[in-house]
Amino acid sequence: MELLGWVTANLFAPPGEALWRGLQEGTLEEALAELRGGPVALPHPPLAELQAAYTALFVANPQGVPAPPYAGYARDGELLGPSFHRLLALYQEGGLEVQETWRDLPDHLSALGEAMALLAPKRPDLAQRLAREFLAPWLKRFGEAVKAHDPTGFYAALVDLLEEAVHAKTGVSEA
Repeated sequence: MELLGWVTANLFAPPGEALWRGLQEGTLEEALAELRGGPVALPHPPLAELQAAYTALFVANPQGVPAPPYAGYARDGELLGPSFHRLLALYQEGGLEVQETWRDLPDHLSALGEAMALLAPKRPDLAQRLAREFLAPWLKRFGEAVKAHDPTGFYAALVDLLEEAVHAKTGVSEA
């Protein structure tokens, strides 16, 4: 569960040099292969294309953002709804708090992944709940949109891998 959390945290953060370098050097695919339990081959788009795809999929898009990266929104259809508050309560139960330096909502997939990773060693029950109750619903609601709208194929491949991993770790079906 810890590796699933770190992968989620890093892959749903805005792509920068470190992600692109990990992709070019193969370390990203090695981590994903460990998570999957088998080889992984990802598209290797240029960093500028990866950043443009991330923005169009998760941040801003003239046709509407196809996959808002907020777990609470995926569950409730609104920002700051009941699921958002339930997630904050789970963070608090696990002894986590949102740092003042965090610049997004605490239910952003990157924050959710980090919480899963931090909780996995000491509260694996909570880490699994986060994956089952928040990451899995996001994948179910927005996974197909990512696959349909990703011009690079990079995020589409990641969604497939995360769906497999969530199913393997929690028993929650991809469908």
